[in-house]
Amino acid sequence: MFNRWSILLFLLAIMVCLVSCGQKVKDSVAPLNTPVQYQNSSAKQIVVLPLADYTMGVQPDDSLRRQVKIYEALMYRLAEKGFYVPLKEDVVQYLVDLGVIRIVGQPSIRSGSSCGLITEELSSGWSEAMQEEIRKLVVMNEQLGKSKERYELTRVGLDPGTIQQIGRRFGADYILRGRVVEYEVRDGNTLNPIQIGILPFFFDTSSALLFGFAESEQYDLWQDLAVGGGLGALLGSQAETPFTPPSKKTTITGGSHPRFATESVSYEGGYSDHAGLNAAVWGAAGASAAYLASKGGHVPQAVVQISLALQDASDGRIIWANRVEKQVEPLSMWADPAARTQIDKAVEEAAGALIINLANALSKSPVEDYAAISNVQPIPIPQVNEESEIQEVNDPIIINQQVFEDQGT
Repeated sequence: MFNRWSILLFLLAIMVCLVSCGQKVKDSVAPLNTPVQYQNSSAKQIVVLPLADYTMGVQPDDSLRRQVKIYEALMYRLAEKGFYVPLKEDVVQYLVDLGVIRIVGQPSIRSGSSCGLITEELSSGWSEAMQEEIRKLVVMNEQLGKSKERYELTRVGLDPGTIQQIGRRFGADYILRGRVVEYEVRDGNTLNPIQIGILPFFFDTSSALLFGFAESEQYDLWQDLAVGGGLGALLGSQAETPFTPPSKKTTITGGSHPRFATESVSYEGGYSDHAGLNAAVWGAAGASAAYLASKGGHVPQAVVQISLALQDASDGRIIWANRVEKQVEPLSMWADPAARTQIDKAVEEAAGALIINLANALSKSPVEDYAAISNVQPIPIPQVNEESEIQEVNDPIIINQQVFEDQGT
């Protein structure tokens, strides 16, 4: 017969199972409440050209993926500020027609009859393990082909005539161009124990204090092993485990009177060389802990640096220019360490900081505090000098999330 507590536990288990049904939905990118832009709308139109990519790498993203991610982030922020951007495919196609860029790539493995042949071969009696391995190779081959697909510039720069053509084609007021200067994921250099863990913090600080910074990861590992093994051996020589010392036994013979009593000391059990044995064991344990610590404590840091320039579509004049660099890393050891998460956040932060600065410059209003998007301190946008037709734009230099403006101009 079930008692009351058993019934309650059973009902609680059923409730947990029922609550656990369904899906968890998280909005990574929320849609904007943007109005419809009609033909006679006063909203400004900005054409975003493909950015010149100076990173020249396929990690962590290939060239096309970098372009798409940065373009989508810029388009989202521009729409948030009331600017509408033509579709990237239309812009790229028009630039190809003008001969400004050309698309370099290789056909995917899924094109033609190769995909059908592979699918037919997989259904001809192969084991499940072999089918899974072949599918993995197909996906890897396709990704390799896509990674070689990119935009190739056929011109270093654009003349005012080409700028005017692009502006007329899309009915745009401005042309936004730029460069991708940095786009990578590197190992963050930090000694914060909340980010790297207790053991990596201890061994990294100890080895750096004793030996300084190593020339390579191999030397760094040797330093950690030396610290762990030496410290473990030093403390283990004073320990009494796992090898116990001999127990001391005192025997008194000759009666209880002090004048006639004789005291003899003997040792029983244990290990006479327990200090050396314990030092060896704890030294090995310390070296093992140092080796395990060297495998952890790595903090991925995404670095994205983007430079943008806004040109007037009527004459090609540069009316605004700025750049920003964002470094994003996990806040603690419990945060998501995926490189994709860090690089996506860095792209969004960089795009948000630049577009808010651009929107405030076009509206001729003081730069607002955009701490919700970036930790960069706001600076006023330089205005055109009324006495001169030359416009000076001081690019901010981002160092440790701070903006410094050249005071020499």
